[in-house]
Amino acid sequence: MRRAVILSLILMPLLVTKAFADTSIEAEVDKRSLTAGQALTYKLTIVTNEKEIPRPELPKFSGFKVVSTAQSSTVSYEKDGIKTVITYIFALLAVEAGKFKIEPAVIKIKNEKFSTAEFEIEVAPGQYQPEKDLPQTQGQPRITL
Repeated sequence: MRRAVILSLILMPLLVTKAFADTSIEAEVDKRSLTAGQALTYKLTIVTNEKEIPRPELPKFSGFKVVSTAQSSTVSYEKDGIKTVITYIFALLAVEAGKFKIEPAVIKIKNEKFSTAEFEIEVAPGQYQPEKDLPQTQGQPRITL
């Protein structure tokens, strides 16, 4: 009986760790310093074995304009069950100089919150001009990089 209690105390943390290790969320940026008018890429990856995956709460991207987005998802069947990988990619244009913080992205799965790291991005003055100040070319706004 005593051996069973000791064994369960040893194995319980491993089982709990396995249960929480089934979902992860990670963010990355391709650069941490740039000039106004340049773009950076923000990539968010969610890996889970859950069947229903809610949309994550995304950062506001203060100081940046979202110029392009992409999303992909992959579902694979493994011996432990289903594994889903969802990736969001954002091309962000730096629209003003300064230090900006990209806050963590958050996802809530089964009453458990998972979040990414935050990033501090330094934007030096550059040659970015808002679209409204740029000349129009065949009805399309032009951005000088």
